[in-house]
Amino acid sequence: MRRWAVIVFCLLTTGADAVMPPEVYQKAREDAPLHVQVAISDVAVPEATPSTCIVSGEIVRIFRDTAGVLAVGDAVEFPVSCSRAGEQVPIGGVLWTDADALAEARFLEAYLIGSGPSFDVALYQLRLIAAPSEAPQLTAD
Repeated sequence: MRRWAVIVFCLLTTGADAVMPPEVYQKAREDAPLHVQVAISDVAVPEATPSTCIVSGEIVRIFRDTAGVLAVGDAVEFPVSCSRAGEQVPIGGVLWTDADALAEARFLEAYLIGSGPSFDVALYQLRLIAAPSEAPQLTAD
């Protein structure tokens, strides 16, 4: 009986990208000390993905900065979990960003943690955007 349970479990999870409940990601956005929009200047995409792309850019809009560590125009750098279309990614709570779309993007909005100039994205909470905006495009709620 146990063997059948294992087989059924494997069939149900194969190819699935298990993610955390939406409220976990929402809490990460609510708790992140930084919420910014970035003009992307460079994306280092590794040859083999899924992996980590390194994004470099300049702050163009600040929605939240609880510690006062950033100013518009500041240079920032942070890792982004990235994969290419059609790739098998590890099952888990990682929200993978398309590496090719990221490499072509000019702007993104992200919730960050850290004190700079290198930051981390708060629980993968970022969105590629067409242009900076007055209001957030990736809201905390």
